[in-house]
Parts: sequence; structure tokens; C-alpha cells
Amino acid sequence: MKRAPSARLTAVAAAVLIAAPALSTDASPAAAAPHRTNATPSTAMPAIGAEIPSNMTGANSVIELSDEVIKANLTGGIKQRTEVDPHRSPARSVLLRTTDFHLEGTSPDREFKVTIALKDADTHAQSNLRLMSAAPPRFTEHDVIVVTVTVERRDEPALTLESHTPLSLSCSGMTQFPPVDNRFELERQVDLYAPGATAPSGHIRALPTVRGGNVITPQSPPSLP
Repeated sequence: MKRAPSARLTAVAAAVLIAAPALSTDASPAAAAPHRTNATPSTAMPAIGAEIPSNMTGANSVIELSDEVIKANLTGGIKQRTEVDPHRSPARSVLLRTTDFHLEGTSPDREFKVTIALKDADTHAQSNLRLMSAAPPRFTEHDVIVVTVTVERRDEPALTLESHTPLSLSCSGMTQFPPVDNRFELERQVDLYAPGATAPSGHIRALPTVRGGNVITPQSPPSLP
């Protein structure tokens, strides 16, 4: 028997339909995550102007759409460019401009596909990296990123929502940069809006990402029939 579409998700999607195909029957993601390799980690602060890619995985990420709670295992990457922090010495602090950010993956049953991507160019460079201690080395990183979230469900239109305020990811336990297998936590939930809307249609509830490890799929789902 064919599953009846979710009334809540269909209602939300009807308000913001986008032209997008149904989920591919190919086991590969529709668009490859942008960064599959990492820069060489160092215990020193990075040079100003460096372009630094890093892999990311986000197992058990949680997206909420009305009464739909979607858990997804995400993989992808981030690329950042270091810039001068006008308030601190470059030996202690640099700003990080996000030039690319992309996470995508599916729910364990492959019912949903979720993509989180950089919304617009990062014009303000609010992310930062600080050296808190030189011996032993200890870094903290705080990333501030405005994103879009696209959710695709079998046989239903794709839905794209956007954040009005940035998502904030932070890590205080790094001993080198770029990080190696360090966990970044979402500081607060992120409200998601349909374009032009003033009331949220969804939320990013959890985005526990591990930065700098190998890109892997935490739970390997079966291929779509």
C-alpha cells in the first residue's frame, strides 16, 4: 500500500515549492560534498590569507519541520580563509571567513535527504580562531554561518528554508589547527524560514559535527530501489 504523504510536510512545501527532482535512485549524493581532504594540522596559528579546507561529519543531526522530526547522518566539508582580527594580535587570534560550507546526507531509512549549505557570501567574517595557550597548545574556534536547509522526501516536492540568524558551532578542545577529530557543538537551535516569511517553518535542533576526520557515512543505508 502506498504511504500517504505527510500532511504537515506537504502543507509547508506547498508554501515554498522549488523546482527540484525527486530523490535520485543512485546511491551517490546528487552533489558531492566540496572538500574531501584536510590542510596539514599545526600547533601554530595559521598565516593570514590561508585557505583552509576541512572535512566534516554530522551523525544524528536533527531537523524539525512542524511536527516532522528528521534525524540524518550528514557528511561534507567547510573551507575558511584567515583574515586579520583588528582587535587582537595575529599570533593569538584570526578571523575566519567561510568561503564554502556543505553538509548532506539521509535519514537511516533513506526516507529523507537533507542538505545544509552556505546561504550567501560570508561578507562579515564573524567566525574566529583563538590560541588560548601556547604550551601546551590549546585553540578555541567559533564558527558563525548563515545557511539554507533543503529537505527532500520520496514522491514529494523538495523544500528549501533559510536561516535569518547564523548557526553557531564551537569547539574549545583543539590542540592543533585545522582540527583533527574534534567535536563542534551547535550553541543554540536555528530557526528556519520560508523565503519572505516572518514565522519559522522549522528548526535545526542538533548539529553535532566532527571536524577534520575522514569523510564517512556513520550508518550505511541500503540503496534506493
